[in-house]
Amino acid sequence: MDFMRKMRLGATASFALLVGVATAQADTVRFAHVDGEGDLLNNTYWTWTEVFSSTLSTQTNGKYQLEVFPNGQMGDLESLAEQNVRGSLQMVGGLNAGHIAAYAPIASVLELPYTFPSTAIARTVLNGPFGTSLSDKIAETSGVRILSYLPSAFRNFSSSTKLIKSPADMVGMKMRTQQVPIHVEMVKALGASPTPIAWAELYSALQTGVVDGQENAPYTMLMANLQEVQKYYTLDHHLINMPLITINEEYWQSLPDEDKKAFDYAASEATFAMLGVITAKESQDLAKIRAAGVEIYQPTPAEFQEFVDAAQKPVAELLAKDVGQDIIDQLKAAVAAAQKGE
Repeated sequence: MDFMRKMRLGATASFALLVGVATAQADTVRFAHVDGEGDLLNNTYWTWTEVFSSTLSTQTNGKYQLEVFPNGQMGDLESLAEQNVRGSLQMVGGLNAGHIAAYAPIASVLELPYTFPSTAIARTVLNGPFGTSLSDKIAETSGVRILSYLPSAFRNFSSSTKLIKSPADMVGMKMRTQQVPIHVEMVKALGASPTPIAWAELYSALQTGVVDGQENAPYTMLMANLQEVQKYYTLDHHLINMPLITINEEYWQSLPDEDKKAFDYAASEATFAMLGVITAKESQDLAKIRAAGVEIYQPTPAEFQEFVDAAQKPVAELLAKDVGQDIIDQLKAAVAAAQKGE
């Protein structure tokens, strides 16, 4: 074997050894969610984790390896929230403000109904000073930090019994809610009977008439095939579907500043990809729901105002008791500034 060939082989072996050592020493980041995977267009958290994982690896030269647990492998969302707080899961996708509020009540401000006029305004507010400040406050109290807000699409009411055009139509209806006090109060204020039911049991509950209706965004309905067991869908836009990407605060503070920047950048890229897919598919999602035989109704401005008048004040009063009026005022001011383009 000539000298140059030995040098090449030696260099190749050394490189392979270095790669092997780097891979072996990669820090594992455990990330759990309850969505499926394998389809970037229909399983949106898989979109997020795929982009985040590859971007983070590139930004840190393979220092971190994302280990993903999809399909509720690590438990339901309430369980994931607890594991995230404890730190056994470094990251979780899909928690909402209600889950976080169990550990940091101030997060409930994001559940004030009829607050955001559009997803664009919500993204401006939450990617700005208000969202950053809120994440810091939540981290101080709960032990988890919001790495990404995902204001994806509006939540709307659906029903299997009658078309909902105004709050008067909801009187006497059994409406499924998440076990979130603000959601329960909102549904109650609109005249329906709030019935908390776990996500995994929702399809069966609608199919058997345990509840008459539910509230979710179009893409969420399709994920669970709820269009098969609902007849009417009213685009009242009461809340923005705002899942969160959270990271354990102790783990976050253990990261070097340079790595924090890499996590932030990877999260922003992943969020851009995920929200882009959801936005691009929204009209298609509504078309699929309509094609399944569901009647879709857009309230008139006067009807929409009836929903706002019925729900916002009582929920705001309850919220102010829990988190104080200041944070509500700050959110409303941030929304108003975003609308003015400030």
